Amino acid sequence: MRPARMHPVKDLSQRQPLKQACGLAVIETAGLSVLFVVYWLLHVSGSVLDAFIAPTVVSFLLVLVTSDLAISRPLRVIAAYAVAGSVGFALAALPGPTFVIAVLAGGITMFLMHMLGIFHAPAITIPMLVVLTSVSTGIALLALPLLVLLAGLVVLLAWATHRVLGDVNYPQAWW
Repeated sequence: MRPARMHPVKDLSQRQPLKQACGLAVIETAGLSVLFVVYWLLHVSGSVLDAFIAPTVVSFLLVLVTSDLAISRPLRVIAAYAVAGSVGFALAALPGPTFVIAVLAGGITMFLMHMLGIFHAPAITIPMLVVLTSVSTGIALLALPLLVLLAGLVVLLAWATHRVLGDVNYPQAWW
């Protein structure tokens, strides 16, 4: 039995040689395509939920290239999305100026993420998107589980991508 290969690059956010950059881009694009196919299969295209694909794409790439950091740990990413979605859907129901409520939702989400130790920057956009797109309560009941599902998919895709790259060290810790 051969030992697992270690990932040849410590920091994927740094400049890469042409061959490695091409390989990484192909693997990352495959991961992005899975996210978009899942989104398409869920039939949310053309709805207010369209905006939620952007944070998940950013999360996938962030978790992939910063896999050794605490912000990329699987349960923290999923928890950050759950908290962000919950705050957004709760505050979206408040009356008042939309932009003020959106900023308030972002601020409360950041506070809760720091207090809970689950800071994940892309998830900060979720509550603001919820407020700015005026997501209804009916949509919110579907959207929150969708956000948590997409966060789980982000983690799964990052894990699979690391395995394809030969990196068996992701995740270094689950929480």
